[in-house]
Amino acid sequence: MNEDVIAIFPLPNVILFPKTLLPLHIFEPRYCEMVRDTWATKQLIGMFLLQEGWQDDYYGNPPVHPIGCAGEMIHMEALPEGKYDIVLRGLYRVRPLEMVQEFPYRKARVEVLPELLTEEPAKVKQMRENLLSSFQKLASFDPQELQISESQDPDFAEVVNQIATQLPMELETRFELLKTDDVYLRAESVYQFLSKRISILEWTQRFAHLRPVDPNQN
Repeated sequence: MNEDVIAIFPLPNVILFPKTLLPLHIFEPRYCEMVRDTWATKQLIGMFLLQEGWQDDYYGNPPVHPIGCAGEMIHMEALPEGKYDIVLRGLYRVRPLEMVQEFPYRKARVEVLPELLTEEPAKVKQMRENLLSSFQKLASFDPQELQISESQDPDFAEVVNQIATQLPMELETRFELLKTDDVYLRAESVYQFLSKRISILEWTQRFAHLRPVDPNQN
């Protein structure tokens, strides 16, 4: 079992997937200290979703969900008043085993969770093509908003996770994807969401000419 000790950065509404990029603005003093420490030591930062009720103990250490994603800081920009803009690159999914530091910010020893791919190569190849084709079609509705991959030939997991990151999903749906061990099963869920999203946009576009010019008209 692979293990690591990482810093814990819990947020109520942010999920990081492996092989994706996440820009963050850091302003809270304890997490500004975390940024300085991890930048100096090259330690990883684990993004974890706060559990419900976190508001009651936010400045303490409210519970987090048991699966998150460890990322490396690939960019750090110091801002006035000790704040930072950073970019994390997701590396792998993790599960906390024990907290090894509570203050000023948490550190945990974590178990690295594998990304499984049990489906036969031919089906994986077809699903990859389906995802990219559907994503390209979705992007045609708003090409400025959607794009994929910093690499020229992203692998299957990278395609799945990058698309999942950019889709307008509910937080709970996104977290269910992160919890899914099998990348092909995650891909199937993403593809279903893509297909539904495209159908809605096509239907809206089809009847756009019936929309009143005056928004006050019914």
